[in-house]
Amino acid sequence: MNSESHVLTIDNLHKSFGDLEVLNGTSMYANRGDVISILGSSGSGKSTLLRCINLLEIPQQGDVYINDELIKMKGTGHKRKAADKRQVERIRSRLSMVFQSFNLWTHMTVQENIMEGPVQVLKVQKAEAKESAMAYLDKVGLADKYDCYPSQLSGGQMQRVAIARALAMEPDILLFDEPTSALDPELVNEVLQVIELLAAEGRTMLIVTHEMEFARQVSSEIIFLNQGVIEISGPPEEVFRNKSSEKFSNFFAQVRNTQQNKEC
Repeated sequence: MNSESHVLTIDNLHKSFGDLEVLNGTSMYANRGDVISILGSSGSGKSTLLRCINLLEIPQQGDVYINDELIKMKGTGHKRKAADKRQVERIRSRLSMVFQSFNLWTHMTVQENIMEGPVQVLKVQKAEAKESAMAYLDKVGLADKYDCYPSQLSGGQMQRVAIARALAMEPDILLFDEPTSALDPELVNEVLQVIELLAAEGRTMLIVTHEMEFARQVSSEIIFLNQGVIEISGPPEEVFRNKSSEKFSNFFAQVRNTQQNKEC
């Protein structure tokens, strides 16, 4: 696969855990400003795909390019690992991931959580990092919570802080791993609205989500993963009209029924 001009290229990724193959030759790319929603049933490889991009997991085969730069590997199979630690650290500083479970530091205030990465990783001066933290808190609607601790926030507020923390790294790509799955239903929209704002700003994002209508509205492309293989991909309306995949039709119906039951 030619990685030229793409902010992200994934070429033939294979990832297994023991005998369980989670990614089975997955390939895709993203241009700058793309918003790609990744759909699929539990165990289809969605989160593993994101974790392979920033090397929280090491694929046994295949290549990842960030801004046309190949992440170097050595070894084969389950012994494969990153070849250049400094390259990994540098590339990870260009990728920001927002997790399901927030992953905020409980002993730090909201402002300190957001400042930590820029100060420690990007070597930004504290005064500049503080100013940036406040700007991003304002963006996610939490400027008045700067001196609170995570334990004083709701789940939706914690996730918005996590998004502000990710933005403070000024990343080339934002990775969202089911950002609303740990939230009570009434808190989901406040997080989705922030992500919609970021999409409107032209930020490059990969979003693992079960929020189907949100994915339809915000995405430039939808990917449906089934057993580690991209079964369908394309613009949202094209994907949601696709009747050729029984797996996708069943998945769509199951998610829709689950969401309707939550609303009852």
